[in-house]
Amino acid sequence: MNTVATLGTVLLGHAPAALTPGPNFVLIAHTAAAGSRRAALAVALGVVAAGGLLATVAVFGLGTLLAATPWLATALRVVCGLYLAWLGVRLWLKARTPDGKPPPERGNAFGQGMLSNVTNPKAAVFFGSVLTATLPPTEPTATKVAAICLIVLASATWHLSVALLFSSPATQRWYDRARPALNRVVGTVLVVLGVALAVAG
Repeated sequence: MNTVATLGTVLLGHAPAALTPGPNFVLIAHTAAAGSRRAALAVALGVVAAGGLLATVAVFGLGTLLAATPWLATALRVVCGLYLAWLGVRLWLKARTPDGKPPPERGNAFGQGMLSNVTNPKAAVFFGSVLTATLPPTEPTATKVAAICLIVLASATWHLSVALLFSSPATQRWYDRARPALNRVVGTVLVVLGVALAVAG
């Protein structure tokens, strides 16, 4: 398979993982609609950075470290799952504040975006199987680097667009009216995803 065809296959494989709504989409959209475009963009950039890191790990075979040390992979999965659940609990607590408005934000939005993507099951499937199958060790290094850059560019285009769209004044006005209920819905989704990840075998 030539380089263009290989990169096309990588992009087609990445599209469903990136575009299908999941934890990354929920976190970015919620942060943006809550009224902070800057924080939403930071979360989106964290998602993109984690995707680039995961792609690099998968493409250059560094994932063999986790394969050789199952206890480390399990520990990372449990910690990341619990963190995702904690974010969900925080949203539930925000929903209980007066008028459903959240207390002042703390923490690192960029780091939240990175952890969201690291714990994303879709990302695990794509980077752990689809990408490694598309880019076997025999592929030239230049092709692997180009594939990583393509993934980062596509991810940035999509996730930054979500942040900008959901931080528009119209979306924020709608969100402000529905904030308490949405906080509970989004919080529940994150808790379920986090617990499922932490207890998965």
